[in-house]
Amino acid sequence: MEKQYVLYGVPVRVRMEEGLVGIVNDPALRRLLASQPKAATRALVSRIKADYETTYNRTLAIADTSFTVEIWGHLYFEYCLLKYSSLCIIIFPFGLYRRFLRSCEIIDCGEQGIDPNRRLWDKFSPLQAWLSRRMAKISFTINSRKRRV
Repeated sequence: MEKQYVLYGVPVRVRMEEGLVGIVNDPALRRLLASQPKAATRALVSRIKADYETTYNRTLAIADTSFTVEIWGHLYFEYCLLKYSSLCIIIFPFGLYRRFLRSCEIIDCGEQGIDPNRRLWDKFSPLQAWLSRRMAKISFTINSRKRRV
């Protein structure tokens, strides 16, 4: 099921199913997170988890910090792929660059057992402060860059 959350006047689309949430990474999401990364992400995660609990009558088993780091990690990775596209195309040959870029279009956040990367994001949770500083610095130049897909 697809839902839309309006946070700070910006609509964010989210796909939800049992044990899995997919956040659509579009200009609206990037615009929302460019202004106030911490507060906006906290509000988004809170709204998604509350809505998930109402919809499925159980808590989404993803820690808030892990959820936040996964969202920021996808956005920062996309930023690096686009900023250094000439180099990344060489480093990631045979369509791997395009595959990585496509994987950033929907930020899939799933519970352990559904999302194979859950443990990775859980391990990266202590990097939340570092990623927060990166998010503030990149100013989401992604919005103005063209994708080579």
